[in-house]
Amino acid sequence: MSEGVHEIPNEFQDDEPDAMKNTDIDDQLYANVRAFKPSPRDGVVASVHFQWWKRPSGVAAVCLGLLCVLLLAGIIGLAIYYGVICHHDTTERDQLQTSYNNMTEERDQLQASYNNMTEERDQLQASYNNLTEERDQLQTRVWFHEKPCLSGWWKFGTSCYYLSSTVNTAGAGQKECRTMGGELVVLNSREEQIFVNGFKKNVWIGTYKKDGIWQWVDNTPFTTTYWMEGEPNNLNDKVACVEISQTATDPLKSWKDGPCVEQHWVCEKPITL
Repeated sequence: MSEGVHEIPNEFQDDEPDAMKNTDIDDQLYANVRAFKPSPRDGVVASVHFQWWKRPSGVAAVCLGLLCVLLLAGIIGLAIYYGVICHHDTTERDQLQTSYNNMTEERDQLQASYNNMTEERDQLQASYNNLTEERDQLQTRVWFHEKPCLSGWWKFGTSCYYLSSTVNTAGAGQKECRTMGGELVVLNSREEQIFVNGFKKNVWIGTYKKDGIWQWVDNTPFTTTYWMEGEPNNLNDKVACVEISQTATDPLKSWKDGPCVEQHWVCEKPITL
């Protein structure tokens, strides 16, 4: 029993507290520092403290400094990057604006050219219409010059003449002439008298007696006459008509008066362009 009690203190010696051990280590470090004290003539002041980079605050300062350097480098990089981007965007924007201005100018020039061409087209169209109208008028004149009278009509001087294919009274013949735009022929010259006599038919002409007075259907003064010998012989008749008779040997003396019975007749109408 006494042996067991004697061994307990040895166990306590083995389990010496850490604080005591740390104290011994610190005493040893301080002893080493004192032993390492440099000579005063070297001009070096030795520190009795730990190196600063071994302290936690020193490490944090280094990290913070590195972080600041990195942030500064990032900011400078971003500034350079965005400066380049902005410069590129500005240059591209200026180029686009220049292109837009050029396209706008070209558009305005094309619009002006289009307006000029439209105006020229309208002028050409107007000229074409005028030329077409003149052409039609010339064609009409040529047609009337070559064939101024309708089919079945004969041209002489400035008039067209129509010899009826049927017989009728002078009054009925006058009505038919008017439906065709003419009148029974009115003879105003020797040449016209000879021309109508050349139809070689007994035909009514546009003169008649009304109330004992001879007159033309168009109220032309009744002055020039081409009566046969002994005509007019119905002096007492209040109403009578005049024909060109083919029994006459002289075409300038071929008028003969008489009752307005049925026979051929001649219409006359002026040539109109």
